[in-house]
Amino acid sequence: MIKYLKGKGDYMLFTYKQIASLNDTETNIYQFVIKHIEEVTKMNVRDLADHTYVSTATIIRFCQKLDCEGFSEFKTKLKMFYEDTQLPTVDNEVDVLVEFFEITKTEEFKKQIDLFVEYIHNADTICFVGIGTSGILGEYGARYFSNVGYFSTSIKDPYYPPLVNHNDNHLLIVLSESGETREIIDQINMYQSQNTKILAITSKPNTTIDKMVDASIHYFVKNIVLPQTYNISSQVPVLYIIERLTRELQKSKKKPLPLKTSSRNID
Repeated sequence: MIKYLKGKGDYMLFTYKQIASLNDTETNIYQFVIKHIEEVTKMNVRDLADHTYVSTATIIRFCQKLDCEGFSEFKTKLKMFYEDTQLPTVDNEVDVLVEFFEITKTEEFKKQIDLFVEYIHNADTICFVGIGTSGILGEYGARYFSNVGYFSTSIKDPYYPPLVNHNDNHLLIVLSESGETREIIDQINMYQSQNTKILAITSKPNTTIDKMVDASIHYFVKNIVLPQTYNISSQVPVLYIIERLTRELQKSKKKPLPLKTSSRNID
């Protein structure tokens, strides 16, 4: 069931508390709305009343229980929710990626890459942190860095204790699309208490995580979270950033590449 109103870092249309407050008649309206969201965004109050076999006054009371002054405000919020949960067309998504790659050619983006490379050079240990898809990308980043001589680890468990040795210079690279993932924020707080340097790769600036870290790279891709599913936003920019960082590390040659031994027996 959809239980979603667009909020900070989330997509919520109905909260559990609001649903629990509905009586039987209002619950029937709720069931109709969540099954016909697109159609309801085009209705007037009389249309919805006719389709749910209630009076317009009942519709208004229903809207008020959902913290809307009336049907107009309810429909506006419903329309915003519906538009935010639609998949972009392939052409639109390609346009967004093209815009991102144009950004990667700018001097400002290059400066951020160079700053990240400097932090990585100065680190004794490197750890990627993320959950969900970001956790998988963190594993990819750790392997990619390790391939060019910068041994790295990754953590997907948001409750894993900090890997800290006070004698080392630790670097934490945080992956979070929303920049508001509570579990990751908790992890950052723990690492900050150990004076760890923290970098972030995230979609947009001025998020909570963005304000907590030493430096960030942003990739400005729309967050797409559909009802009854998980985040399906494009991760191509994150892969590009990881791979570009790795190329810059490889070009610097400040650390030797690991030797690859032959798989054949040597007599």
